[in-house]
Amino acid sequence: MVFALASLAEATGQTVLNSEAVGKAPDPARDVPRTARADALTSLGAGLLGGAVMVTSAENIGIVQLTGVRSRFVTAAAGALLVLCGLLAPVTRLLAALPAPVVGGASLVIYAVIAAMGVDMLRRTALADPGAITVVALTLLAGLLPLLSPQLYEPLPAWARALFGNGVPAAALTAVALSALFRRLATGRPRPPQDVARVSPSK
Repeated sequence: MVFALASLAEATGQTVLNSEAVGKAPDPARDVPRTARADALTSLGAGLLGGAVMVTSAENIGIVQLTGVRSRFVTAAAGALLVLCGLLAPVTRLLAALPAPVVGGASLVIYAVIAAMGVDMLRRTALADPGAITVVALTLLAGLLPLLSPQLYEPLPAWARALFGNGVPAAALTAVALSALFRRLATGRPRPPQDVARVSPSK
């Protein structure tokens, strides 16, 4: 369930980025539940066939930005092609024979585009608020710690290493917990009195 919640947080951001990539006004209240239900259905089907949990793929957003191809029919055709490649052993072996530097180089470009889009999302956030900047900073820290210091979580129990040793669930849980905490603190804090404009009666 924890990983499902982390995947839901990831899908929320990716749904917004995907809407912007195709030139569509983001509507998280409408689109994110649809994305979550689609992920749930595909994960159920994958589980019945012995596969892993299915989640949204950020790589596709970077590819859309790079190529400018926004048709859903192209996406469906690519999915059918992947299924066909998976059923043909020679094609699968050919894809597996691709040099790792080639795959890594293409991945670096795609993920760099995704990172740039994420920075653009942060730029539009009201980071002047101390609570918002603290949430962003600590979330980035929680997500990067497993990469920068993987041995940090070795003394923890297995369940804690599974949660915090992976950047995605660690960052998602940190963001959700801190956002709820600061929202609770903001609601309990008395609001400053608002200035009421005094209009002198016209003569």
